[in-house]
Amino acid sequence: MTDSQSNNPQIFVDRRPLWIVLFDRLRRYIMLALFFGTFALLLGFEGPRDLSLEGYKVLCLFILCVCLWATNLIPLSITSLLAIAAVPLLGIMEASQAYSYFGNKAVFFILGVFILSAAMIACGLSTRISIWVMEHWSETPGRLVTSTYCFAAVSSCFMSEHAVAVILFPIIHEIAQSLNLKRDNSVFGKSLYFAMAWGCIIGGSMTVLGGGRVPLGVEMLEKATAGQQTLGILQYTQLSFPLVLLLFVSGWAALKILFPPDIPDIDRARKALKQKAVVMGKLTFQEKGIALVMGATLFCWFGYGDQLGIANIAIISIVLLFVLNLITWKMVEAHINWAIVLMYGGAICLGEVMSNTGAALWLAEQLFSGLVESGTVFLLVIALLSTLFTTFMSNSAVIAILLPTAISMSPAYGINPALATMTVILPSNFAFILPIATPASALAYSSKFLTLREMIWSGSILSLLGLAFYFLLLMFYWPMVGFQ
Repeated sequence: MTDSQSNNPQIFVDRRPLWIVLFDRLRRYIMLALFFGTFALLLGFEGPRDLSLEGYKVLCLFILCVCLWATNLIPLSITSLLAIAAVPLLGIMEASQAYSYFGNKAVFFILGVFILSAAMIACGLSTRISIWVMEHWSETPGRLVTSTYCFAAVSSCFMSEHAVAVILFPIIHEIAQSLNLKRDNSVFGKSLYFAMAWGCIIGGSMTVLGGGRVPLGVEMLEKATAGQQTLGILQYTQLSFPLVLLLFVSGWAALKILFPPDIPDIDRARKALKQKAVVMGKLTFQEKGIALVMGATLFCWFGYGDQLGIANIAIISIVLLFVLNLITWKMVEAHINWAIVLMYGGAICLGEVMSNTGAALWLAEQLFSGLVESGTVFLLVIALLSTLFTTFMSNSAVIAILLPTAISMSPAYGINPALATMTVILPSNFAFILPIATPASALAYSSKFLTLREMIWSGSILSLLGLAFYFLLLMFYWPMVGFQ
C-alpha cells in the first residue's frame, strides 16, 4: 500500500494464523459450497412419506433460497432466478408453467411504480418538492427534523420508499455540511438521518404504493386461494391506517425524546436550500406534465383500481408519459431497480410451486401442529417471526418465506387467509433495527452519523411498539370493521 503523503510504499503484515487468514478470504466461497452441498445431499435422501417427491424437492429448494436470501451471499434477484430455473431442472414442474408465474400482474405493477417514481426523480420534481417543504416548514432545528420526517412518510405513501430515501439523502447531506455537523457527536445530524429512515419505513406501510411487498403478498394470496381472496388498494389502507398512524406518532415522539436538537439555529442550512431552489429555477413544462399524469394515476388507482386493475393503470400512465414526450427511456432507466423486480417474480414463482406441490402446507403443519393450538396465538407467532426475519433480510424475502406457510395453515385454525396475509405484510416492514433490513436504513447508516448500537436500541423500541399496535389491530380494530 502506498502512503499518499510520502509516496513511500508501506507493507502491512497480517500476523493472524494462516487458517484464519484463509477462512477470511474464502469465507463466502466456503458458505456457498456448504449451502449447495447440503442442498445436493438433501436431494439424495428420500422425502417424508406424507409428502410427494415434487413437494420434497421444492422444499429442499426453498431451504436453499432461504439461506441465500438471509445471508445475501449472492444478490436476492439472482437467488430468485435460480429458484425459477431449478423448478423445471429438478423435474418439479414443466418449464413453461414455472416461467409463466413470473409474468404476473404484481411484477408489472411494481415495474410501473418504479418507472413513475423514476420520472419524478429524473425531471427534478421530487427534489423540488422536498426542498420546498423543508425550506418553508423548518424555521427551527426541531421543525426541520419534523418536516423531514413528515415529508419522508407522506411521500412514501405515494411512491417507493427507496426512491424517497434516495431523494432526501443528498439534501440532508448538504444541510449537514452547511451546518458543519460532526459525524461523531452531532445529535441533530442523527435526528435528521433517523427522521429520513423512519419516515420512509413507516409511510411505506400505509398504501400499496410504498413498495413491492404489498403487491407481492396480495398476488401470492390470490394465487393460493384461486382468486377467491384478495386485498384492494382502499381496503389495505383502511386496515393498515391505525397502525401506521400510531407508529408515525411514536416515531416522532422517539425523535424528540431520544435525539433532541443540540444546535440553536439552522440559518446557514436555510440559506443553502434557498440557493439550491434558485439554481433549479421555475417549474418546467416537463415537471408540470409529469405531476399532472402522476396525480391522474393516483386518482385512478384509488378510485378505479379494483375495476381497471392497478397494473393496467400503471402501464397506461407510463405509455402516456412517453406519448406526451415527457420522459425518455434514458432518463428513467438508471432509477429502476431491476433487481427488486426480478426478486419479486422469483419469489411468487417459488411460493406458487410450494403451494401446488403441497410443500407449503406440509411445512406449516410440521412447524405449528401440536405446538400452537389457538388461531390468535398462531397469528401472533407469525407476526413475531415476520418482525424478526425482516431485521436480517429484505421484507420481500420475508414475505416469500413466511406467507406460503401462513396461508397454508389458515384453514386449520379457521383463519381468513387475507388476515394471515396482513399479519405477514405489516410486521415485515418493521425494518428499524439493522441497516441491512431496508435501503432507507442502509442509506442513513452510510452517512456515518449513526452507530450500529444507536440503530439497534432505538429501532428495537419502534419494532416492539409496532408489534403492540398490531395486537391492538388484531384484537379490536379489525373485528370492528368486519375483517376477521
